[in-house]
Amino acid sequence: MDKSYKVKQITSLYESCNQCGLPIINCICNKSAKVNTKAKLWILSSEREFYRPSNTARLLKLINPESTEIFLWERTESPEQLIQNISMEKYSVFVLFPAENEKLEKRKVNFKPTDKIPAFIFLDGTWKEARRIFRKSEFLQGLPIVSIKPNYASNYDLRRGATAGNLCTIEAAIEILKMNGELETSQDIEDFFNLFIKSYKAGLSGHRV
Repeated sequence: MDKSYKVKQITSLYESCNQCGLPIINCICNKSAKVNTKAKLWILSSEREFYRPSNTARLLKLINPESTEIFLWERTESPEQLIQNISMEKYSVFVLFPAENEKLEKRKVNFKPTDKIPAFIFLDGTWKEARRIFRKSEFLQGLPIVSIKPNYASNYDLRRGATAGNLCTIEAAIEILKMNGELETSQDIEDFFNLFIKSYKAGLSGHRV
């Protein structure tokens, strides 16, 4: 994420790391080896997410820097680099979104690996923000949809009002990587995510992990 955005502190006791979002006593930036996924993970984010310490897209960028890109969504300006990425022939591009009506159901596909590099677009924000991004982004309208129906409850409980059954961004990425056959890498990312959850909750009260 852009360094010009300062992550909000979750405790008044310590400054927050601007990369992992955690209080500096529990910074996890160097707690895991980097991975490099075969699938590209493109995050289209609301601006508010850049400030939220509970954001998990930055964790994906931190542990998977070469294959993760984060793009700012704005109402008045299109993310030109993302649009350029979408147009490249070497990628097979999908947008991750629930097929919540008949129209979207027709765009839904069952993902299967091909000779092309799979690229998945994640809409990062609250559910309300994600729906608005999806609805108002013309460049997403022609893309096939991949939906996830997890058979487990999300481990992400850092925000109030989270929609039951929904996964956070990094959990969704983990499921996508499993679909792409990247099981070992997905486990590494899940371990990193679990460390983040543990460190975040300890940081709320100023405790060191």
